[in-house]
Amino acid sequence: MKKYRLTDQKTLLGVLLKLQSNAVTDPVSQKKYRIQNAINSGDLNQSVHFTIQAESGPIGKPSSLVAIMKDNKAEIRFKQVNPYQEELFFTTEILIEPLERSAKRANIENIPISNLQIGTTVDIGTILSLHGKTSIINQNLTSWQMHLEQILSNFGYFIKRVNIDFYYATDSRLMEALAQSKSLYFLIDSNKGIFHEDHGFYHPKKLGENMLRNLLDNYLVNNIKSVLVVPVKSYSGVHLGFFEITSNMPGLGNSSLQTDINGSNGLTPLLHFLTLKSEEFLYQMELSYTNQWKPLVQNAKIRDISEDGAGIGLYVPPNAPLKELTKGSPVSFQVLINQNWYSFFGSIRGIKPSESSSDSILGIRVYQCDRPEGLSLLSAYASQLIGNPLG
Repeated sequence: MKKYRLTDQKTLLGVLLKLQSNAVTDPVSQKKYRIQNAINSGDLNQSVHFTIQAESGPIGKPSSLVAIMKDNKAEIRFKQVNPYQEELFFTTEILIEPLERSAKRANIENIPISNLQIGTTVDIGTILSLHGKTSIINQNLTSWQMHLEQILSNFGYFIKRVNIDFYYATDSRLMEALAQSKSLYFLIDSNKGIFHEDHGFYHPKKLGENMLRNLLDNYLVNNIKSVLVVPVKSYSGVHLGFFEITSNMPGLGNSSLQTDINGSNGLTPLLHFLTLKSEEFLYQMELSYTNQWKPLVQNAKIRDISEDGAGIGLYVPPNAPLKELTKGSPVSFQVLINQNWYSFFGSIRGIKPSESSSDSILGIRVYQCDRPEGLSLLSAYASQLIGNPLG
């Protein structure tokens, strides 16, 4: 699969600094390391140096290092700085996988979870209709705008701004039309007036020629060359709001969107990624209003886990009161990892009640953990099982 190649020294340093809290792996030997002391060396080439420490045993000679995180997989390529310092390297490039990849699943045995709880279900649409945008919602909007801007920039998109808002709060003719049509919108190049029209994308020519001209003129005045609007939907399918992504370059500054928009690394994986992010965005807003948790079962077992650590299947005892659950219900549970308890939070994606005395099965989408490394640990564990199915 095609990967994004990062070579800018400032970008490389930023990625390495973020990875210093993660375990990284030599894909050949499967040996685990920790990255330390990432710095800009200050030489003529402004090289980014770092050291590594093996989690066990000697340093060895890693061919490259791979980090698996929540949103991506990064492969760090490097060269040794000095043959007399086996732990010191300088970075030549970092390869980042596309935003979305197929998530294989690994079957799990004998890993229990504890304290499975269900939270109060909160309808953000109802809160918006009663109270408008509260301070909690505004805080979520601000943090998520920054979050998406950073992620998209790291993946090779040239982002001017990400705007997240709700349809009821906008007086834009275009947004009103998108809310009514429940459509996606992608202006590829405002200079040339090129819009993406395939697969039900909305074209503003439906608003009339004058409105279309005014829209394009407004983009050009504000130095906006491309715009992508993706709707944010509730679990029941109601269109509440949107992600609006703007760029100073055509095709969001991304080569795949400019040259092969329908290719495997073009628009489809980007839209899939943004759809998942919109679900997470709504979940975190709802979680902000969830202040009551009701015990569901004390003990259950993990059935399987997706490679990215976000999809988990649970075996639940047949006497569990699953009638109280619906798709989208917030849940939390705890897992003992390396002698520490980690609390994970997510929502129900699927329910398969038990037949006779067999266990029920719950499908859960995990969104966050009370410890920052929790999701990375799940992902690394699942990837190790998938890559080494015989253990």
